[in-house]
Amino acid sequence: MAQSLRRKLKLINRAKALSAEERARLILDERTERLAARDDEKAAPEAEAARVLVCGAGSENFGVPVEAVAEVLPSQECVPVPDGPQALLGVFGRNGRLVSVIDLAAALGMPPSGSDDEGGHFVLLRNEQPQVALRVDRALAVSAVAPLTDEAGGFRSEAVTGYAKAESGLADQDRILSLLDTDRLLRPFLPSSPVPGV
Repeated sequence: MAQSLRRKLKLINRAKALSAEERARLILDERTERLAARDDEKAAPEAEAARVLVCGAGSENFGVPVEAVAEVLPSQECVPVPDGPQALLGVFGRNGRLVSVIDLAAALGMPPSGSDDEGGHFVLLRNEQPQVALRVDRALAVSAVAPLTDEAGGFRSEAVTGYAKAESGLADQDRILSLLDTDRLLRPFLPSSPVPGV
């Protein structure tokens, strides 16, 4: 700051002996420096807040990225898949296609969610092949979230990428949630070969 004041005094003294064109150039240079300094002082603009669909499974809440969600449906009866993983509840038909239903709680190693008779929701994901829906106890709201930690690893599951606080639309006890990566969540349930039948 002191250097800036000394420099201004020098510029004022020099300006007396300069032509109008030179003074205008000095003034513009000074303004440019001030604008550049002001930009440096500003905190870096925050990245746009991530938006998630807040879902409850068991006693916890999870955030599914909005970009990964195609639709939220009321739960319905599923046809069981013989010898399928415990988290795979079964399949149901939607628009002429089969949709596999995975219980979110069971997929994360928690006790499975309630049965279909108790309500709940299916969160239909955007992936096309195969179509998958997550069974959750409740789909609560879409909310912007503020991450609570930058740490990597140490979470309950590989599918949990961090923790965040929902910014609106939820009661205080529901605002802390685990952020999910749907690709990692589904990896154990999808075939390893991208070509069907191989």
